[in-house]
Amino acid sequence: MTTMNFKRLLTVSAAAAALLLWQAPLAGAAPDGRWVQSWASSPSLPVAKLPFDFWRPPAEIQGTARYKMRVSAEGDVLRVKLSAEGLPADVQIGAATVALADEAGRMDGATVKPLTFSGATSTRIPAGAPLVSDVVPLAVKAGSIVYVTLHLPQPVAIPQADPLHVVEVVAGGDQTKAASLTGSRIETGREIVTGILVRSTKEARTIVTFGDSITDGAGAKDPLMRGWPDQFAALLRDKGLTHIGIANAGIGGNRVLRDEVGAAALARFDRDVLAVPGATDVVLLEGINDLGLSGLPNPRGPGSHPEVTAADLIAGYRQLIARARLAGLKIHGATLTPFLGSPFPGYATPVKEPIRQEINQWIRTSGEFDSVIDFDTALRDPASPQHLKPAFDSGDKLHPSDAGYRAMAETALGVLLK
Repeated sequence: MTTMNFKRLLTVSAAAAALLLWQAPLAGAAPDGRWVQSWASSPSLPVAKLPFDFWRPPAEIQGTARYKMRVSAEGDVLRVKLSAEGLPADVQIGAATVALADEAGRMDGATVKPLTFSGATSTRIPAGAPLVSDVVPLAVKAGSIVYVTLHLPQPVAIPQADPLHVVEVVAGGDQTKAASLTGSRIETGREIVTGILVRSTKEARTIVTFGDSITDGAGAKDPLMRGWPDQFAALLRDKGLTHIGIANAGIGGNRVLRDEVGAAALARFDRDVLAVPGATDVVLLEGINDLGLSGLPNPRGPGSHPEVTAADLIAGYRQLIARARLAGLKIHGATLTPFLGSPFPGYATPVKEPIRQEINQWIRTSGEFDSVIDFDTALRDPASPQHLKPAFDSGDKLHPSDAGYRAMAETALGVLLK
């Protein structure tokens, strides 16, 4: 073969290969739909020991760990997102499966599918990093229950005990395909599973609800109905809107300006909002912990938490607004809900209440958000507007009850579907 013919052959071969690559869809691509986040739980950080009764050390889990979650948007295939973000060491995954629930809510063994990661059934999640599974040919309906089961050969300490974040654990070998786990126990802590992603319609989108415990759902009775975001998803289903994913990016104890429980909102916004598949909107409800902890003694010491003013929080909000707009997202400001009566000493005081009112006035009137969701008005007691309405109080004067979360969802629906 002459040099000229050899060069011509290389050129033709390269052109043919390029044509094949152009014609063949990439693995995991969605040519007829859009990827959205149908369920979410934001990774938190280990919380140093606190001198309070509610503090619990991180639970250590090993063996088979099973998570159960209710998805919001429907899809024809899915991916599962795992995370060691916020964890100090790598997480070893010996095996993993995903399955649907039957009509009684139990895991349906006939639907079990193995999870693979770049084709491998076992993997390692590097400390501080997320890990997304390969595409799984498993269709899910809006509101259906999904089980994700992991085999953890090495112990993993999961931070932030919380009754709405639970995992079923049984020691020993791999039971990821078992329909039920015999001799298991329930542990509380942030999930290693942090996302269920589905391929939905071309018109599908994700709304991220971003905040603290009042977004995460503290005070709700059912882990499958985590506060107002899950109540909102249920209202969307009632209207036949099954292509909108709701990604709950709430972390109990979280603050806007500084790390406390989980990275500060300003630090985690890219990860928990801007990087979410299909995200078009974010609802911002955060700042009550910045205000509540303002000036209080810092139990980790020395000294006290810095004083926080309305101007401080507004500056933080403006940064989040700017970053959302740069990414092409709409950002909806939610007013801070009533907190007087909270039993935590110094957290909610008559001195801090005017600051909350000043912040809410700015949220309502500044015009800097794309829209305003007035959760304060929805939840306050008409007879005492600085307090939660009794029927909407979960019992601690701070976190709403399920009825309160329903009222929040209805308020959000009236704004976000305009």
